[in-house]
Amino acid sequence: FAPNTITVSAIAADTVVCANNASINVLGTVTGATGGVWSTNGTGSFNNPFALNAIYTPSAFDTANGSVTLTLSSTGNGLCNPVTDNVTVTIKPAPNVNAGPNQTICSNSTAPLNGIIFNETTTGIWSGSGTGSFFPNNTSLNAIYLPSNLDTASGALTLALISTNNGDCNAVSDNMTLNFTPTPDVNAGPDQIVCAEFSFANLSASIYGATNTGIWTTSGTGTFSPSDTALNTTYNLSPADTVAGSVTLVLTSTNNGICDTVTDTLIISVIYETPIVVAGPDQIVCGNNANVSLSGFVSTGTTTGIWTTSGSGTFLPTDTSLNATYIPSNTDTSAGLVQLTLTATNSCPVIDVLDVI
Repeated sequence: FAPNTITVSAIAADTVVCANNASINVLGTVTGATGGVWSTNGTGSFNNPFALNAIYTPSAFDTANGSVTLTLSSTGNGLCNPVTDNVTVTIKPAPNVNAGPNQTICSNSTAPLNGIIFNETTTGIWSGSGTGSFFPNNTSLNAIYLPSNLDTASGALTLALISTNNGDCNAVSDNMTLNFTPTPDVNAGPDQIVCAEFSFANLSASIYGATNTGIWTTSGTGTFSPSDTALNTTYNLSPADTVAGSVTLVLTSTNNGICDTVTDTLIISVIYETPIVVAGPDQIVCGNNANVSLSGFVSTGTTTGIWTTSGSGTFLPTDTSLNATYIPSNTDTSAGLVQLTLTATNSCPVIDVLDVI
């Protein structure tokens, strides 16, 4: 009998590998035989099973099992039986990263995040395709994302959560989409000036976007007619409002859905001096020389006014010039009569009218 002098040694550079970085370098030695061959109890593959120093790539089945046994068997054994040696490699799970579900928020809101990371690591970092910021920081899994104006204007962005401190695993990431709905746009209208003897202001507001409803409130004690939920309503100043000299009205959006409320403010100022407004005498002009030279006069409490026409002509240089020139349109001259009205501005809306024939 010939003595059995075959020895086989199979080792792996790492006996524990990560599922997403699991290529295994195996180092084998064979003495007393001409070579060796690698085999596995799993379903992965060797880059060259006949190379003593080979690379084994686990299959999904191997990683799911959590381990795989690699066997080196001697070849070219002569009269002897093959000799084998085994190495068992443990395959630990890769980091599991969940950025959370997609979200839809209002353009004036923030996004609470709820990231989850487990297995090899529990830490991560957020990044985004937008220009917003993370509070308190981008390494907090439960951070709050604060969108920028550019973010909300784009309508949507992508946030990515990436694992950190991964050990010998590769980093893992997960994405979520953040969508934006338009914020309510609230316009209470311009500030107004009213005369004490009138004691009311006609309001004309608009709300659009996420809602088209709102409610009026006042810093005074007046009332809204027909109601405080009508966008186009009348505010009736109380005696206390008039004595105070001004009152602030606030229009607040309602039925906002996922959006925060939005407000807009206007101030009603009360004046006690009734302005004097003189549009000038009526005028007669010729159809082929119909330009009308105006000489308006406004005094007492204000010196400004604005011209309007019952026709379709134009005022030069502007309709706010008291000494403007009115250029009748062809329609005006065909009609044979146009009325020009001068209204005091920055004061009680006192008017005076002149006829142009």
